[in-house]
Amino acid sequence: MPEKEQTLKKPEPQGAGYGIYTLIHDLAYILAAITFIFVFAVRLVGVSGSSMYPTLVGAEESYRTRGDYLALMSNVLYSDYEKGDIIVACLPSFESGKPIVKRVIATEGQTVDFRPDESGQWRVYVDGEALDEPYIREAMTATGYRTLDFPVTVPEGCYFAMGDNRNNSADSRYPDIGMIDGRYIVGKALMVVLPGQDCYAGNTRSWSRFGTVS
Repeated sequence: MPEKEQTLKKPEPQGAGYGIYTLIHDLAYILAAITFIFVFAVRLVGVSGSSMYPTLVGAEESYRTRGDYLALMSNVLYSDYEKGDIIVACLPSFESGKPIVKRVIATEGQTVDFRPDESGQWRVYVDGEALDEPYIREAMTATGYRTLDFPVTVPEGCYFAMGDNRNNSADSRYPDIGMIDGRYIVGKALMVVLPGQDCYAGNTRSWSRFGTVS
């Protein structure tokens, strides 16, 4: 007995309303994913001032230049910061909570001190050992006016952070900032997503600086 031929039903054509519904549905999922990424995973922040130069280029009002834009790993995913990490913090007691970008020098329980080494150059010491800091702009001068009394020990849950431009940086050396409470850190810098205009190099924008920061 011959097999019955099976006929496939052709899908009925959908109207324009269904296409619009599908488009809106897909856009909603895309927007939800983007929102999740930029709220809970990655954040973007602009760099201001020269305290992290030359590692990062900051916006300078007097030169009307724009600074680097950083992608941060949000504190929702990463909150155990280590020495050498570049962090962004918003401190209510400093510049009305404006984001500041600094490098972690010491973590809780560590002791920070400043003194000249055998050659007379001022160095940062953590737990008695001088730090090797190839990232700083120039040799550090003696810590001057309005600084904390050193040596200091970093309290629990806090970080001692400084700018790479040591001689032109308001950071944990100064009472207005002091030890940075981890609750005020919004994230760790991952990469430069848009290089800024370097006022020290003729307001040029170097695209070779796009990428990870360290």
